[in-house]
Amino acid sequence: MIKLSMVRTGPVRVSGYAIKLRRVVNASLGPLYKEKKIDSKEVNAKISEINAAIYEVLINKFEVPKEAIVNITLEYDVEDGEFRVKDIKIEVYDLNEILTKNTTNEVKKLLLKKKEIENE
Repeated sequence: MIKLSMVRTGPVRVSGYAIKLRRVVNASLGPLYKEKKIDSKEVNAKISEINAAIYEVLINKFEVPKEAIVNITLEYDVEDGEFRVKDIKIEVYDLNEILTKNTTNEVKKLLLKKKEIENE
């Protein structure tokens, strides 16, 4: 058995999470692919199932906008040549309009005082 491993997509748009998740999993398993300890086709089939489940929940159930940012953490191990998911965590970051407006205005005020930006 290969010990428990963890991969993270890092912050990525919902519209691109599937590609990023596939890339990080395959990159982490690269040495096992080379040693023929695991079949990449089987792993990618499982990643496709995971991506479909994530899509079902994010898009169809919770209607998360495709522009929103997610960070997916996947814990897995490899036992007897089989890729097994042990845990998954999906962090969803949504735009906070009020905080965005307030921080933008405050930074502009500070920069205007320092003459760093032009007054519009």
